[in-house]
Amino acid sequence: MQRDLFYRLGRFIHHYRWFVIFIFFFIIVACLPFTPKITDPFKDIGFVDQSSESELANKILNKKFGYSYNQFIVMYHSDNLRATDPEFISQIKKSLSDFKNFPTKHQIIYPDLDNKQISKDKHTAYAVILFEGDKETSQKLLKDFKLTLNEPIDLEMRVGGEPIFLDDTRSQTQTDLFKSEYIATPVAIITMLIVFGTLIAASIPIVLGAVCAFLILMTLFALGHIFSLSVFTLNIALLLGICLSLDYALLIVSRFRDELSHRATVEEALAITQSTAGKSVFFSGLAVFISLSALLLFKIDVLFSVGMGGLAAVSMAVLNAIILLPAVLAILNNKINRFPIPFFKPKVRQDNPYCRWIVTKVVKRPLLCFITILVILLALGFPFLHVEIGISDFRILPKNLESRQVFDIFESKFGESYLSPILGIVKSKNGSILTEKNISALYDFANDIKNDARVDKVSSIVSTVPRLTKLEYQRLYALPKSQLPEEVQKLLKMTTNHNLTVVTIVSKTESTSPETTALINELRHKKLKDNLKLEVTGASANTADVLHSISKTFPYAFLWIITFTYIILLLFLRSVILPLKAILTTILSLFASYGVLVLVIQKGYLHHLLHFEPQGMLDISLLIIIFCALFGISMDYEVFLLTRIKECYEQSHDSIKSIVFGIDRSWKIITSAAIIVILICFSFMSADILIVKAFGLGIAVAVFVDAYIIRTLLVPATMTLLGDWNWYLPKWLDKLLPNISFDPEIVE
Repeated sequence: MQRDLFYRLGRFIHHYRWFVIFIFFFIIVACLPFTPKITDPFKDIGFVDQSSESELANKILNKKFGYSYNQFIVMYHSDNLRATDPEFISQIKKSLSDFKNFPTKHQIIYPDLDNKQISKDKHTAYAVILFEGDKETSQKLLKDFKLTLNEPIDLEMRVGGEPIFLDDTRSQTQTDLFKSEYIATPVAIITMLIVFGTLIAASIPIVLGAVCAFLILMTLFALGHIFSLSVFTLNIALLLGICLSLDYALLIVSRFRDELSHRATVEEALAITQSTAGKSVFFSGLAVFISLSALLLFKIDVLFSVGMGGLAAVSMAVLNAIILLPAVLAILNNKINRFPIPFFKPKVRQDNPYCRWIVTKVVKRPLLCFITILVILLALGFPFLHVEIGISDFRILPKNLESRQVFDIFESKFGESYLSPILGIVKSKNGSILTEKNISALYDFANDIKNDARVDKVSSIVSTVPRLTKLEYQRLYALPKSQLPEEVQKLLKMTTNHNLTVVTIVSKTESTSPETTALINELRHKKLKDNLKLEVTGASANTADVLHSISKTFPYAFLWIITFTYIILLLFLRSVILPLKAILTTILSLFASYGVLVLVIQKGYLHHLLHFEPQGMLDISLLIIIFCALFGISMDYEVFLLTRIKECYEQSHDSIKSIVFGIDRSWKIITSAAIIVILICFSFMSADILIVKAFGLGIAVAVFVDAYIIRTLLVPATMTLLGDWNWYLPKWLDKLLPNISFDPEIVE
């Protein structure tokens, strides 16, 4: 009779251990020349749906005018001079005077041409510089742009705008990544030394984690040349990859040391390790892979990017754990217990008297424990009922960055709605937009919108001079363009292109408010006269589109995760009850994590300690990423635990004994893995980019709840209450499912 596939894989790797090491070494060396450019493909934030009306309309704007992507804001302030003073305006123009020789085509809108660019207190004003080109152009423009600016004598000058915001976000994510590595590495080393007690055993997961991180970066570098990936992909993918890699290494190294103590040969110990722990890692990785693959269902760039990063992370972590790590263990063999650490006595067996005492108490009073823990978890998650959903904006950057300061000044001096106006693209279906009929219809539309109580300002080619009547505008645009006033020619060049023109609408309320969202929806359903068609874009419209796209896709993603997770656990555990229990307990830990995020990130508790500004909302993309990531990580611990329980149950068929044995033997691995994940997540909470900080916090809370409350207390209580129903499998299904065993003595 023949052993299972994983057992045979263990023997195969033992035989070809040096060849496996050589292959990985060759891949790493071949990738080294690309490391200096590893962050180059990650340039955008990704809070956009490429198929949405707002993004399609935005692409039209850039195609027709070439200015929609590269808009810079130069902010000026003086405590003494007023922005209406000739000297103030003169200094602005002097500071921008060198742009007349700038190689890229551009337009400059000075504050003396639009009084809305001057603050109400008259001491702050800004100029807008629009460069022709796409998003790729903005990266090349940045350096030359800053060098071309002249510092004014009597004015404070700050530079901002979307290109600088994107560049700062990209730079800050890289800084945060290096900072988190400096914190996470010593934490992981110390934890491994405590767990294993010997230098060799402790160093293996660390080295494997470094290899895994390198392979993840290289994989993402390659994918970045195929797909447009968000700047957040690296941080989140590395967090997931390192955590999974260390978890898997902990499980396999611990089991290998255990098997070494009572197996005749190293080859047999490795084969049994692969057949038990290696099999657990494979199914665990499969569950994580399925959970993260749900992110690919979303059309939002940042979710798709993190999904790609997550899949790369879990693939490399599993590959390392079941291919490279066994080869390393085969070479080290009994030397794995060399160089014991003083004060940390090497301990191969993973049982724990304290854990056994707790579990024994739980199984004696399962109902009381079940109700108590359930109430605690529901209380932790209760704040989530008051969640406010939104999309991240400039507030994800720290306040010390100049681009963030420009946004803050803009918000306080001019109003947030002026920073993200609604842009209406009015198209003519029958030729030029400047015909008499089209000007009449456009004039009526602009005045209709201007009279809406929710609208603060309307800018268009028929509303720049309020004193002009409809008839006067018709006569004006009947003239040849060469005979029009210079200001009107500039306006037409920036807003009008043959059959379309742009109408800028500023809402009185914030861009994410229900009133602004309702206004956007009404504009999209508005019928214009004389065959004119309206398309709506702008930052506020993009936010509305992203929220709508995510809410529409989430039910399918949820169904995807639940269905495939259930199927994988059904195959793995051969039970129709335990997969359902695993899904419900994961949802409880997720609920608790979301509740803490509402208290901390949304409402601002502990924000001084964690060094961030409360958002008043939670980013919907963050919630989706945490949902998918946590389902995967939680299944890790579920698989680790139930592997041991099932292994004992296959031998004893005693449900209570199996529960106590399984938790007793896996508790140290699960809690040690959880400590590492939590501490690594805390290292990511040192990030200055808020979405990375919030992700680290959310995962840390969920993992703590999952490992120390759910796996230690709720799972044994629930399984005790269920008794033999834990392993219920209908006979007809029993015949269909493959028999996946975890008893090392069973031959398949």
